Amino acid sequence: MRHCSFYQKANQYRDMAASKLDDARAYAAVGYDAAHSRISSLLNSFVLSEVFVLKMMLISFGILIGTMFCDFFKKHRGIIFVAFIASVALFIYKAFQLVDELEDDF
Repeated sequence: MRHCSFYQKANQYRDMAASKLDDARAYAAVGYDAAHSRISSLLNSFVLSEVFVLKMMLISFGILIGTMFCDFFKKHRGIIFVAFIASVALFIYKAFQLVDELEDDF
């Protein structure tokens, strides 16, 4: 008798967890859609020079990671680090400008 009650209770908990999971999926989908539309609208307003800054930032970050494993880039790490910091600063500056422009539109 006790054994069946345990399985009934487990089935109830499983069904309750499944219903909560469906709610969490719905909330995640709504959040993803909102974030995707916001990021897409921000990226659509980038011009070619800003895309260049973004790519420079990502490439210099990859090279910085690569300097940990290659002796050639260890000698040039300072130049790469300066390029990375400069590109990050420019990207952040432009991102804040775009966010301010979007907020003014709403």
